[in-house]
Amino acid sequence: MDSTLCPLVSIIIITCNRPFLLKHCLEHVFAQQYAAKEVIVVDSSADDESERALALYADVQVVRLRGQRNNMPRARNAGIAVSSGDILAFIDDDSMVQDGWLEALARVYDEPNVGATGGRVIGTPEPYCDQVSGSPQLVVSRTGRVITRDVGVVSGTRVDVDHLIGCNMSFRRAALEAVGGFDMHYTLTNLREETDLCVRIKKAGWRIVFEPAMAVVHFSARSLQPYFLERPLVQFSNGRNCMYFAIKHFGLNPRTLAGQWLDMFRSCTRSAYFVGLFLLGIVAHIVGRMVGLGAGIYWMMRRCQ
Repeated sequence: MDSTLCPLVSIIIITCNRPFLLKHCLEHVFAQQYAAKEVIVVDSSADDESERALALYADVQVVRLRGQRNNMPRARNAGIAVSSGDILAFIDDDSMVQDGWLEALARVYDEPNVGATGGRVIGTPEPYCDQVSGSPQLVVSRTGRVITRDVGVVSGTRVDVDHLIGCNMSFRRAALEAVGGFDMHYTLTNLREETDLCVRIKKAGWRIVFEPAMAVVHFSARSLQPYFLERPLVQFSNGRNCMYFAIKHFGLNPRTLAGQWLDMFRSCTRSAYFVGLFLLGIVAHIVGRMVGLGAGIYWMMRRCQ
């Protein structure tokens, strides 16, 4: 890519109380060979640990947000407000961008009708992450159901999608300005905030593209927990944001409500499966202990003989 024609990319990183991860995130960003970039960190931390880590990076523009409780849409909008790039890329502090990430991102915007692009999100270590190939499924149904599958699989083809993953997404400034940025009504877990923005951008006539070469490694401890084993407050927030998203974009009508209740039923069925598996596991463990006790006693008796 000709450096004289490279659009300026504003890389906006949101962080909260994770200076160790932030440091590694920034190291990966500054290792990118693409020169036309500015790096903005929006820090919502409760202490000054992240500030001390950021003091090592003179080229980073820092926005400090105090007194807010993990409102990711507000943090992203604060980053947009101070940015100057034609393209705005968003990653989380636990996203480690891979070689060629920024070049791949910028190339997608050579097509003037592209309003947003995101890429592969790798959640498993090598070599496991490269064992499955295919295409991602990033779909929003007419009832507001959001499907997110296979975003980490190996793929060599760009595809148009309905939405992107928040830890690895970017937008053309013109598209963002046309729809008004992130909706701050997505609270607590902030689930669906990026999907909401993508739906609005697509409704405004822009394409959303998944570029597999635009890859990040992203590991979240929360991803190890089955969906319905999250804390009750998290479950409340997820349910609230999903319903708000569906009604906002698809209306308060029988089709939307039926779709949401069906989606909830699927989740509850999955939850019941995990509860049953958990209870069966307890019983199996107790039985295993008793059988082991018998085996141990039998061994001792044989030894004495």
